[in-house]
Amino acid sequence: MDGHLDAQEAAERLGVSTPTVYAYVSRGLIRSESIPGTRRHRYRAADVEALAQRQKARREPEAAARGTLSFHGMPVLDSALTLIEGGRLYYRGHDALQLAQTWPLERVADLLWGAPFPDTEVLVAPSLPWSRLGALPPVSAFHSYLAAAAAADRGAYDLRAPAVRRAGARILRGLTAVAADVAPSSRPTADTLVEGWTISNPGATGLLQAALVLCADHELNSSAFTARCIASAAATPYMAVTGALAALQGKKHGGHTERIAELIEEGGEPADVLAATLRRDGALPGFGHPLYPQGDPRATLLLKLAPPSRERNRALRFVEAAADLTGDQPNLDFGLVTFTRALGLPRTAPFVLFALGRTVGWIAHALEQYDRDTLIRPRARYTGPWPDDGKAMSP
Repeated sequence: MDGHLDAQEAAERLGVSTPTVYAYVSRGLIRSESIPGTRRHRYRAADVEALAQRQKARREPEAAARGTLSFHGMPVLDSALTLIEGGRLYYRGHDALQLAQTWPLERVADLLWGAPFPDTEVLVAPSLPWSRLGALPPVSAFHSYLAAAAAADRGAYDLRAPAVRRAGARILRGLTAVAADVAPSSRPTADTLVEGWTISNPGATGLLQAALVLCADHELNSSAFTARCIASAAATPYMAVTGALAALQGKKHGGHTERIAELIEEGGEPADVLAATLRRDGALPGFGHPLYPQGDPRATLLLKLAPPSRERNRALRFVEAAADLTGDQPNLDFGLVTFTRALGLPRTAPFVLFALGRTVGWIAHALEQYDRDTLIRPRARYTGPWPDDGKAMSP
């Protein structure tokens, strides 16, 4: 299936007649398009599925509520930022892979933030030990910067969109300077990293831009949802990014890149390493993604852009071995590790690129949530012992 259904398939999924499907199209509930050379139409599978889920929610509200926060449940929130459909990724309707090869991260921020990237100064708190941040692990350095910058930004609690964009620009530039261990400036993110990491590859700026843009957003993942929850409580953009970074560090999110690096560095033939890993862990780190059954397009592009090197060649052997062993394709995390190793970047570079690129997405999600001005407050479905009807507990 290419992301579309014919009329009969849509009707069967919805449990209705085909004339009812046509009525849903006329009401704008399902999008359709004509099939070239015929008089027939096909219908967006995502629209049909969303309508089916809404119908189920009306029939079984408790069951729908239980599934809302699960990965395969209904969407938790509406968002106009990112679409994942048919194995492709779009930022506000623009193909993200095309943007990665043509736009810098700041221009993608223009798109996702809904206005030009602000030309604003980077706040550096007098008490911040800037010279010592470079010696810290990236996450620790990022948190130290965010705490100090938030205290120094007198407008941090102005949650109107222009002020949030200005704070977002300060945050991105500040975190970039921390990652590159250079003085903060208004230079583009990729240029600052090339300077700080002293990359000699003449095309390094364009390559880093591509990686950053591919990381910019990925719908409602755990770090983006964390950012939105924090923003919904009217906390500052600094706090939203701080919380999102904590989520990103988890080993099931951006922290996964460390395990992938360890895997590639293990001695032995890739096929043997993967077989031993599968036997021990039951899964292969860096391979497979439930939203991309046919392969993560972000990883495909990163592997293509990675300069020829011994590291890239070894990584590609892992890709071949994984395909033979499980049929799974590499995901973004594997692509980032391979890409940065091929460029000779620091070991922490995969996580840094992930965090800096995703900062743009976190601010975009915060902007949407501030505009919505509603508190995200799911209910828990209680599964513990039932109350004893007021009976006193034994002393």
